[in-house]
Amino acid sequence: MPPYNARSGENRRKAHRALLIGVDRYEHLGRLPSVPRNLELMKEALTAEGSGVFDPDEVRVLLDPRGRHTVDAALSKAAEEAEGLLVVYFVGHGQVDTYGRNFHLMVAGSKVTRDKSHPFSNALAWHKDVMHWLWESEAEHIVVILDCCYAGNALKELDLNPEKRFALFAAIREGAEIPVARSAGGTRFTREIHRVLTEEPAEGGPLRGGDVLLAQLDTRVREALAGLKAYDGQDWIPVEFHQGDDVVLALGQGEGEGEGADSRYEREPKPDFVPEHDPGAVPHDAFPPRFRNRLWRRRGVRRSLVPLLVLALLGTAGVIVRNLLPGGGGGGCAPSMELRVLTDPDLRATVQKAANAYTKRNPRACRRIGITVYEAKETDAVAAFQGSKAWQSPDGECPASGACFRPQRDLGAQPDIWIPAADSTWRRAQDTSAAASGTGTAARAGSVVSFDRLGPLAFTPMVLAVPDGLSLPPALQTGSPLSGLVSELRSSEPAASVLRSDPEITDGALLATTALYPPTGTAQPSELEQGMAGQLTPMPGTASELMCALAASSENTLEDRAAVLIPEQTMAQFNLRPGDKGRQSCAKDTLSARTAWYPSDVPMLDLPFVHVTWKGAERDAAVRKRAVEDFYRWLTKDVSAQRVFTEDGFRGVTSDRTPAPPDEHSLLKVSANTRAVHADALPPTGPRVTSAVQTDTLRRYREALGPGRVLYLLDTSTSMADKRVLDGSGRAKDLVSRSMNSLGAKDEYGVRSLAPASRKSRPDVVPFGRNDRAAAQRKVDAVKPVNTDARVATGLREALADLRGGPAELDPPRLLVLVTDDEDSAAIKGAALASLVKEAKKAPRVRVVVVSLQGGGCTSGELNRQLTAATGGRCLDPSVDLAKELQAEVAKTGTGDAE
Repeated sequence: MPPYNARSGENRRKAHRALLIGVDRYEHLGRLPSVPRNLELMKEALTAEGSGVFDPDEVRVLLDPRGRHTVDAALSKAAEEAEGLLVVYFVGHGQVDTYGRNFHLMVAGSKVTRDKSHPFSNALAWHKDVMHWLWESEAEHIVVILDCCYAGNALKELDLNPEKRFALFAAIREGAEIPVARSAGGTRFTREIHRVLTEEPAEGGPLRGGDVLLAQLDTRVREALAGLKAYDGQDWIPVEFHQGDDVVLALGQGEGEGEGADSRYEREPKPDFVPEHDPGAVPHDAFPPRFRNRLWRRRGVRRSLVPLLVLALLGTAGVIVRNLLPGGGGGGCAPSMELRVLTDPDLRATVQKAANAYTKRNPRACRRIGITVYEAKETDAVAAFQGSKAWQSPDGECPASGACFRPQRDLGAQPDIWIPAADSTWRRAQDTSAAASGTGTAARAGSVVSFDRLGPLAFTPMVLAVPDGLSLPPALQTGSPLSGLVSELRSSEPAASVLRSDPEITDGALLATTALYPPTGTAQPSELEQGMAGQLTPMPGTASELMCALAASSENTLEDRAAVLIPEQTMAQFNLRPGDKGRQSCAKDTLSARTAWYPSDVPMLDLPFVHVTWKGAERDAAVRKRAVEDFYRWLTKDVSAQRVFTEDGFRGVTSDRTPAPPDEHSLLKVSANTRAVHADALPPTGPRVTSAVQTDTLRRYREALGPGRVLYLLDTSTSMADKRVLDGSGRAKDLVSRSMNSLGAKDEYGVRSLAPASRKSRPDVVPFGRNDRAAAQRKVDAVKPVNTDARVATGLREALADLRGGPAELDPPRLLVLVTDDEDSAAIKGAALASLVKEAKKAPRVRVVVVSLQGGGCTSGELNRQLTAATGGRCLDPSVDLAKELQAEVAKTGTGDAE
């Protein structure tokens, strides 16, 4: 197939869009002075006279957007209006989490938070925010260009839609940072793109006589950057990927041969470059409406409109001209009223589909209502409503730590509609007592918000989705409490794991966790949570993300042995097979199909539609109320609206507001799910969970995950020095020091030498306790080798005892890290080894991670294998990236900056 050309005869009259986003002034991160020039260069490259593939009025430039919702709205608008080519360019800070995952684009108001599960506030998640709008677009070809640190991570986190022609050009490979350009002349990557697209098209190419294709752009930019280094000292290598045909990004400047240089195409006069600074909202007419753009591009129409324009100036036919010219009169339609819908992260995709269907019911009529759908983690939504006054008038300045919660900044504008997943969540939001807020004090006085629950939109039960290769007695499929199901599964299938997503993120995970935990006062949930963390870290935020993590079989072995607590509709989506409508893009054939088991003590998710009103917002209250009620009536009464939910695996709503059995359009009725779900009316589930109980569950969950206790045992014996594995980058001391970045101020940790200078000398390199991390790292760097053998067995026994010490009522996560070359541990065999493993298995649990600096040490080292297997730990040797993997293992116990 020929490459996609936006200026070919068949594509020339389609609506094309380019959105150029740049951030140089950050509130919480360093400045990037080269950004404004980058935006100038990109717009010039895309619109250059003779070679550009866009008209100037097809390119929008957004400089220094403060909030992610502004970018969200701009992406949505560009994605919706593009019919042909859609190009999205970003230059600014890119960030990943402690584990090197969770790629985010940072806007002006973004900050790194102290929440380890969601480390970035007011930032754009690549896979959830950016890719969401790109996949919603009907554009024929999509190109994303990223000029930021960690840009290559976008490819790793790419959920491909096989139906889309998509291309990504990233400034640097996965996990690498770009040296900051201190001048205002533009970054090196973007300068090279500009050079290739504006100076080289006449040189010709192998496919299209002079046009520059993305693949050729990648080659030429790589050549220009050859020899340059990334921040970590390794080669600076851009990353290019495309699915489907290649794409033309600059037209050849020859004599008009071929489609790329169509001499009949007329270009509008090029305006001066004026970047649009974010005023806090996206203008309604940021792009002219699609119909007027198409009409205006036609030369015959423009010639016809000139005399009409003259008549209009004389006072005749003015209305006609105003409605046809770009940018004038809004096409005869008044600006639509915008409804803002806040929803649970597990529901966003379906609610967005429903909102899109509602606004497009009559495409020929003027749109009276626009709908913006956004999500918030469950705990943030409840906290924001409980302290609703802060949504309108935030408290004073944040403390120096930056740890303050501001709903307008961190969540978005005040919603008109709230669709949580569970009825208990909106009831908890109304409860401002100390017991419900979880802060020990009542929420901020003076609520300015009111709720009107209109009714449920759909239903889905929380289920224990068990892989088909595991077994449970059929009699337990309904009517059994969750604890009984889990006990039975672990009894019959010892290798099975039980996982669920983060209970701070979604309603369903919180309700499941409440049923999963033992009663308060009987036992701590630390063992349970640490077991989950040992299986999968970081903990996924949503049910879909959890299933995608299981599908990533190259990173874990959970795809066929993990029973998961997820909504029934999520299980149904991931049971689909290749070719089935609705199959999730991250699903793999290796992911086992699952059967639903219905716990009797986990309440049903009922998707309540809650009308939210605010004091001080009465000006258009009556009109807004009618719009909200019309949307609700359509969602619950219109057959096509209910089908949006049932086709995604939800159960519909009966006339008496109870769950309807699946109909023929339901995802639950497809062949992959007919035997996996309970098709009849479901038995009643557990009673409503009170606000106080949910808040107590969250408290216990947070305590179970930290602060943690970590003790490093560092082999400093002669053999470590002789083998040159003690000093230097990527060696023992460096590995310990770098992994400390996963530890926070409230964690207790220390470092001990396994080879003290004498039996009387203290082995502590860093005394066990709370430490200043930088000071601890300096002490590790100063360690010298000792001319003696390592006392491995003695060191392990003492470390296990010390980690298990502390107040009996606390049960923090515990980790022991052994860093060794295996020379002195190889002699621990037979009874001595069995005794040591028995000691390691004792309660309370201490997870052991062994870092073997010997090639194949995790295969040949008997101590390494048995010790880590007995404690649910892990053995790391040079066959993996030791620095990255050790830091991730320590992060499962440490709090990092999450204090």
